Amino acid sequence: MARDESPGNPFAIPGAPAPTVGWHHVNGCRLYAEVRGAGPPLLIIGAASDDAEMFRPIAERLAGFTFAAGSAESVGVSGFTVVTLDPRGTGRSSREGWPCDSRAHADDAAGLLNDLGLAPAAIFGASAGGIVAVRLALRHPELVRQVLVYEPGFFRATDAGTALLTRATGAVRDHLRNHPDDWTGALAAVARVAARDRDVDPDTSDDDGGPGPLDAPRGLEWYAERGAALAENFIRDDLPRTRESVDSVALRASGTDIRFAFGTGSAPVFREIAETLTHARQRAGASATGTVAPGTAAPDTAAPGRPDSPGAGPDQPDAIVGAAHLPYLTPVPIAGYIRARCLPRAPVG
Repeated sequence: MARDESPGNPFAIPGAPAPTVGWHHVNGCRLYAEVRGAGPPLLIIGAASDDAEMFRPIAERLAGFTFAAGSAESVGVSGFTVVTLDPRGTGRSSREGWPCDSRAHADDAAGLLNDLGLAPAAIFGASAGGIVAVRLALRHPELVRQVLVYEPGFFRATDAGTALLTRATGAVRDHLRNHPDDWTGALAAVARVAARDRDVDPDTSDDDGGPGPLDAPRGLEWYAERGAALAENFIRDDLPRTRESVDSVALRASGTDIRFAFGTGSAPVFREIAETLTHARQRAGASATGTVAPGTAAPDTAAPGRPDSPGAGPDQPDAIVGAAHLPYLTPVPIAGYIRARCLPRAPVG
């Protein structure tokens, strides 16, 4: 089947092996998914405003494969069988029952893993997709092996997050009152609130015009254009999803390997959310598997966020050095973190 690869994707790897693509009938919806590589399964879950193409550079860096070297031998590259998708209502997937909450998206992810026969899988969920990853871990623990939750949009978990969410939803409400169905303009209004919010970045001012956590840096306008094309998904699905609250009782009771993480290049509010969720999980003494990724240094000697040694202690979230809130803008540190956390290393010697 043909796939929708964009020649302008800034971080795509030239000549990377093509994925297997398909549509999967899951919970009354046709989900579009791409599968790359070989190795233990890994599912990447983005927001409703993120499609598979946006996560393509991360998936390409994580896919394991074998290729010919010369004429007589094969060389294996360790990695994963990586699954990326267009969530329900996004891109090439259908819109039955959309918009929907994180529970429906989690059930879709579970159905996709079952349909592909790739469970149990490691899961990486980012932003609003991080909310889905948590729901998947709690609703379908038998389908997951590890869950990495990167800067999930549980804004109501902290005071700063709640305040930001209030201002963002207010900006959307005011914009749509005057400009009905102008999703792109509503998204721009949210981006302006985030860029100017001192709870997000204490160094910003209302008139500095600097980039915010939802803005693509100069030279990466491809992402801004693709995000604008999916603005309706952000406004109608992602933003309402961030009003959801985490089930702290279920989170504490879960025996699933769940790690929360933040990027050092992100706004402070996302670190606070990751810390709050990590501490809430730990206080009850639940098994949050305070182990580090196989083959990495122990927590007391690890450098949190380094691709070769990501492990913070069990009472702290992982810090990914150089990563931004939109993970596809920093694919190298994100891919390095996932690889170190989820890919077992061969024993030395």
